[in-house]
Amino acid sequence: MATVPYDHTITEMLQTAAELIGLKPKEEQVLWVLFLLEEMKAFLSKQDYVDLLAGIQEGVSKDSV
Repeated sequence: MATVPYDHTITEMLQTAAELIGLKPKEEQVLWVLFLLEEMKAFLSKQDYVDLLAGIQEGVSKDSV
């Protein structure tokens, strides 16, 4: 995983979200992650959102090797 700047609030909230999503049935987990991305979309420009998705895809590909 890439090194990210530390933010106590964001880290705690995302760890909690990850735990809660992990407790959901498998068939719901992707939907919850997509929900989070949709929520972020509202706060980003179209290009920033496209760049975010590209960065996620690249990061997931690197971690999958």
